[in-house]
Amino acid sequence: MRYLLSIVLVGILASSAIAGLDWQVAKIGGADSEQGPYEGGTVKFIGDDGFTITAKGGDIWGGKIGCTLAYIKGVVGDFTIQYTVEEHTGDPAATWTKVGAMVAQDIEADTPYVFLASMPSNDETALNDKGVKLVTRAERGGGAGPGSNGWAPLKWPVTYKLVRKGELFTASLSFNGGTAWQSIAKGDKKDSTTLTFKGAVIVGIAINGHNGGKTTGTARVTGITIEGSGVPGGATPVEVHGKLATMWGSFKAEL
Repeated sequence: MRYLLSIVLVGILASSAIAGLDWQVAKIGGADSEQGPYEGGTVKFIGDDGFTITAKGGDIWGGKIGCTLAYIKGVVGDFTIQYTVEEHTGDPAATWTKVGAMVAQDIEADTPYVFLASMPSNDETALNDKGVKLVTRAERGGGAGPGSNGWAPLKWPVTYKLVRKGELFTASLSFNGGTAWQSIAKGDKKDSTTLTFKGAVIVGIAINGHNGGKTTGTARVTGITIEGSGVPGGATPVEVHGKLATMWGSFKAEL
């Protein structure tokens, strides 16, 4: 079965700290996605440091993933991605619509990845409180894990941080905007995972819907920064300027 892969170049997101950086959006998946069909999604910038991102159906798990992904490519070496999930909902209600930082080898539906999965949890559109956990798929097209609940309870807004050092990825969260951090480890769920990538990776924010293609996941994500010596531009806060705003309006109309 075929799957859909749609890539849109959204332009240069620049700040006074960097010369510029190309962000792209991929709609990965289709009828044969996990919890599909995945029927696409949208990304809409809000203010100068984030966006609202959606996905109808699909899942970020084993098999062929289905998700909307806003990302940068060509990242090498160690880095830190930090961001705040202001709100995350599912319509209709679902347990496993997930949003968060994704590090992947590429944007194919069977890619190996590390995903910091945050569920709606305390929102009324969540069937139960699944919290947050690190999900890893080590082999192309293979299974993903761990299953079941993560760290809970969550209460919006939640600030997340994912740090890569070599093959080690470590996640933490904060309920006061990054002033104090705490581990997401809980029971048999760890706050770190390891994965060997080959060369450069893509890094960004991904979301899936779930519920056999019926649920649309929506999240408002702000304060996004990606920092590291191997990140194009070095330190890359999301910021929209001038021409990009026009380009983004055209892009949104296509989603």
